[in-house]
Amino acid sequence: MSKWLRRALDVVIVALIVAAIPFAMRAYHPIEQNNKAVAALEAKRYDEAIALLSEAIQAKPDNEVIRRNLVAAYNSKAVALEKEGREREAVASYEKALSLDPKNQTILRNLVATLNNLAVERSSARDFVHSQQLFEEASKWLKQIEDENVQRNVLKNYAGLLTVWGAELMKRNQPDGAIQAFEQALRLAPENAAANIYLGDLAYEANDFERAGRYYREALKLDRENAEYLRSRIKMLENEARIEPKLKTYPDPQNEFRIQAVPYTSGIPVPTIREMLREARRVIGQKLGIYPGRAVNVKIYEPEDFFKISMLPEWAVGIYDGKMRLKLDDIQGAPTQVRDLLFHEYTHAVLAMNIKQKVPAWFHEGLAQLMEPQFAESMREQVQMREALMKKKLTFETLQASFKDIDSKRDAEDAYLMSKYFLSYLNRRYGAEKLREWIQHLANEEAFPDAFQKVYGEPLKDVQHEWIQAQLR
Repeated sequence: MSKWLRRALDVVIVALIVAAIPFAMRAYHPIEQNNKAVAALEAKRYDEAIALLSEAIQAKPDNEVIRRNLVAAYNSKAVALEKEGREREAVASYEKALSLDPKNQTILRNLVATLNNLAVERSSARDFVHSQQLFEEASKWLKQIEDENVQRNVLKNYAGLLTVWGAELMKRNQPDGAIQAFEQALRLAPENAAANIYLGDLAYEANDFERAGRYYREALKLDRENAEYLRSRIKMLENEARIEPKLKTYPDPQNEFRIQAVPYTSGIPVPTIREMLREARRVIGQKLGIYPGRAVNVKIYEPEDFFKISMLPEWAVGIYDGKMRLKLDDIQGAPTQVRDLLFHEYTHAVLAMNIKQKVPAWFHEGLAQLMEPQFAESMREQVQMREALMKKKLTFETLQASFKDIDSKRDAEDAYLMSKYFLSYLNRRYGAEKLREWIQHLANEEAFPDAFQKVYGEPLKDVQHEWIQAQLR
């Protein structure tokens, strides 16, 4: 071999060796970054780890170890952000992790759980639109989750939001929107008893008895706690469907009251009743700060039909059970008495439409009497009430449930008097503004005794005990 050729080959080999040195360094660099990133991850320096691994994956896009580590870094950062209360930022990190590993079940569950929690939080704050957006965002990922329990829980929560939102739309007199929300809730979670009950109520108010019965019967399969209420509703609408043809409908151009009455010639005419109800709506709205969310149903029956539908004892005058029900003979009295009756029953209606939690019967009945235009206190009534208290026939605990189960007219009178005079005492001692404020808290779904203590500054039971003791002196 010539020296020239040998020298030329040496030059080539040296050149190849020199050229290989930066290639080897480039090949090792991503591995080095990966190792540094692992150390950063262990030290919880997530941003540093993500930066190192992002650069490494660009150099070695097919390296599964680097990819898995980058996914872990995004997930770890998201978990840390959640602990700091920065859930919205956590969602962005989870989504970046899923862009690298779309089927990763751990990250999918973490992301959906975070979105679900954010949605529930927004729902609790009554930010329904934002909550729905978050649930919709969570729903997009649900089909990729293999755990059916996770799917069911998120859909159940979403259905719960739609049910609350539907109830809010009912308050705003938007029944069509409410129906859509409840129906969507049932598509997501068919076992939603509350949505069935609300849909039954809306159908019932529209006098669609067949559809109302269908929803109530479905709710009865799911909700044993309200079984008695649902059975009575089903029985009531069956009776009402038979009596409905006897009633004439009186349209209301303002759509505030939907009045139906058996035809009659004596007593207060329907147009006057409507004007009295409009006065009640205006006056009680100003006093209590609440208004009906939709048109109030008012039905006037022959006495035998009234008792057949309401299933009330003989002493009863009227009732609000989703509809204001009155007896024909009770609207044929003096105008002042009829006005009191309408104000009383309207108070029940506006409370029921705005306060969705169960409140004691004594509160409902006491407030309804307080709102009557001719409200007055009398010595005779107070003596009668005190006698009942002394005989221990009356306690606030015994007046929690509806008074319709009280058979004796005298016992019913005692119950109404205790309710009347306690509410009157609260109004006189603390002022009407406190009562209005208490009702606002109840409308915002604060628990009955908690709302009382927040407004009045004392536990409800203490105030009740103090008042009873004062009556017995």
